[in-house]
Amino acid sequence: MKKKLIPYFAALAVLPAIAGCEQANIYTDVDFDVTLDPSNTYQAGDPVVFNIKGNPDNLLFYSGESGHEYQYRDRYQTTAETVDSAVLFMQVQHRQGSTDALEIYYTDQFSGLAGNDAAADRATVTAMYDGGMEGWTRIPYSKPKAESNVYDTLSVKLDDNAILNNFCLAFYWNPPQPEPGEQLFMDTYWLNGNLSVYFPGDAVMTYTVKSMMGQTIMLDEAIENPYLVSDGNGSIRLDATQDIVFAGGYYIDNPGTEAENDGVDHYCNGWIFSVPRAFLTIEPDEGVVVKNLQNYTESFEYSFEEPGTYTVTFVGANENYLGSSSQVKEFKVNIIPPVIEVPDDGTSGDGSQE
Repeated sequence: MKKKLIPYFAALAVLPAIAGCEQANIYTDVDFDVTLDPSNTYQAGDPVVFNIKGNPDNLLFYSGESGHEYQYRDRYQTTAETVDSAVLFMQVQHRQGSTDALEIYYTDQFSGLAGNDAAADRATVTAMYDGGMEGWTRIPYSKPKAESNVYDTLSVKLDDNAILNNFCLAFYWNPPQPEPGEQLFMDTYWLNGNLSVYFPGDAVMTYTVKSMMGQTIMLDEAIENPYLVSDGNGSIRLDATQDIVFAGGYYIDNPGTEAENDGVDHYCNGWIFSVPRAFLTIEPDEGVVVKNLQNYTESFEYSFEEPGTYTVTFVGANENYLGSSSQVKEFKVNIIPPVIEVPDDGTSGDGSQE
């Protein structure tokens, strides 16, 4: 889209100063009008000129295009019933290891972990998992063989938008526990993704998986910190370039170094949950400032890049400490595809050569 203001410069009379005189405070209700210039062509890409008359201190323009509709100017919070759709998209790379060691779930029936009572939190997730993850939906993902530098794509359209009232995403990282003395590399995963919520008017709100994440809990009681996170190999990391890294490593001793017992000293069996919350906020549509107290204009140009019928809205307002008023002018503009001019080949309308 293209917009251009055509300024109008009003001549100001310079009055001599008169000692002891003061200008009275003035407030007038807003009164303005907008008309379409008769020279308009209404073709996509061509400027549409709006002529402006009246006295608005402030004037906003809503083109009616996606993201700029007057009807959505105050839209900050909505309901699940108004959502068009929601899609969870992820890319997962099984970097190292040789088992299916990552499970992914989502639900709207989880209130989160305490975060300060490891025994209770471990009991909660253990009972939940042993009970078959009732109330959770598992996202199909199976990758027993690691393929470094290969991402697998997961895309899930949520069946019921009501789940957005308290959406929670969970990842269970459960590589096999090595036998005593076994040099087993625990499975490592890189993961990127987002949740996109689509609203009427082509509006969309997108949240990265990293921004959604909340509490971790490691189930191995040998771990000193049960809420271990972002601590290198053997932890679930949120400090990497990827949204989440499930960072495995050699258990007990790393055969790639000469040092002894420099591997992961605990079993990498842990969960990470997103913060259970509603995903029903939305950014309001924005208007273009045509004028304010610092400028004056008699016309405004705007180019619609795509053909269609647009509901154009101008909102004028006057306001100071003495009062305020606003006025809305709304009308439809039909924009047609650009007209293609055919070059004259010298042939007259009856098919004869001139």
